[in-house]
Amino acid sequence: MKRIFKQIINLYLILNIHVALAVTALYLVFNPHWNASYLFFIFFSTIISYNFIRILSFGSNRFFIKKYYAHYKKSIFIFLAISVISSLYFFLKINLEKQLALIPLFLITFLYNFDYKNLPRFRDNGIIKILIVGFVWAGLTVLIPNFEFLNTLLLLKTLLVFLYVVMLTLGFDKRDIVIDDHNLKTIPQLFPNRMFLIYLGFFIILTGLNFSIFKQPVNLFNEIVIFISTWMSYRSNSEKSFYYTAFWLEAMPILWFLSLLLTKKILL
Repeated sequence: MKRIFKQIINLYLILNIHVALAVTALYLVFNPHWNASYLFFIFFSTIISYNFIRILSFGSNRFFIKKYYAHYKKSIFIFLAISVISSLYFFLKINLEKQLALIPLFLITFLYNFDYKNLPRFRDNGIIKILIVGFVWAGLTVLIPNFEFLNTLLLLKTLLVFLYVVMLTLGFDKRDIVIDDHNLKTIPQLFPNRMFLIYLGFFIILTGLNFSIFKQPVNLFNEIVIFISTWMSYRSNSEKSFYYTAFWLEAMPILWFLSLLLTKKILL
């Protein structure tokens, strides 16, 4: 039973269902009046995007991830086919303005790992890579759903999510510091002895944005999640288990959503 449960968890993580739930959770946190079609589009499109990137970068993947893709090839193909159909279906139910606004994110995601005639890929630069991840998550969850109401508050929320995702992603760069190519020049590679100050800076800025945006008692719950997220990302390293980052660190946006849901700050 334990072995079966572990296999299910591994498939859940490797198929990127967990990260899709994390992105969806962030959308719910920052959009109390959420749209069901857009929500399901985020979920299925995230699954497609992350699996697309992973399949194109098998050379750098951990062995057991490639093993799962090889062993469950047919099941994964069916799962991804369903995700593609579902994503397209919900995309077509979104209004035209949002569909057009999503096109730049599609292109960035496609080019992120696309290798063409020796042109540098976005993911081959550690800093550009992490900024793109933050931009896509923030654009997908905050900016595009509300771009018709563009104002300073919306830009601050977008900045908050952007910095929050960049800060979380640093934990994955710290995990991979021993296997990443030195030419990648990730932030942990460039500033290994200054990571505490970098995380402290992120925490101070995120705290300031939090209290600037949410002028309600909900601040406390946001701040607790921001603190836990920052601490867990800072504690990440190559000696931690795969599940530390792939499950627990990735679960922080889900924790954020659940904490607000349980305190009735979000109504479903």
